[in-house]
Amino acid sequence: MSTVEIDLGNPDLFKPPEFKTIPKGKHLFEVVNELTVTKAKTSDNNVIKVELVCQDEDESKGLRVWDNFTLINNPQTDKQVKGKEINQARLCQFAVACGVLTQQQIEDGAGIPLETFKGSQCEAITKIETYKDPNDLDDDGNLKEKKRARIVRYLFEQDGK
Repeated sequence: MSTVEIDLGNPDLFKPPEFKTIPKGKHLFEVVNELTVTKAKTSDNNVIKVELVCQDEDESKGLRVWDNFTLINNPQTDKQVKGKEINQARLCQFAVACGVLTQQQIEDGAGIPLETFKGSQCEAITKIETYKDPNDLDDDGNLKEKKRARIVRYLFEQDGK
């Protein structure tokens, strides 16, 4: 077993890190992680986690956005069926936007090769959403509201449609 030394002189040990949020709008991103299918934490579904780094030549360069594609294995309700359809459509659009496959290849039944995404680039539109951080309280003990960017849509050219 290993022991890690901690800088006890650091007053910010338990403060959540502050991240600069990418502004809403259209951005160029690069996929920086290996895409794999992993088990979801709260269900029997699987998830593909994507980490994107902004490549814009402005103050957004280097900022990160994360996205997930939930693969619903056995939809039981109308809501789960719709969720499966939405996530499959988003994954297909992401593959085309990154240049991994064409729309025609997907329509012809090609599977989506996850190992080819790392290093690819795509354009996407982001929006800003507000959330409450369970690890960050204000002076009154209330959860602080924070902002984060979320991918709204991946941009791609449709094959002649």
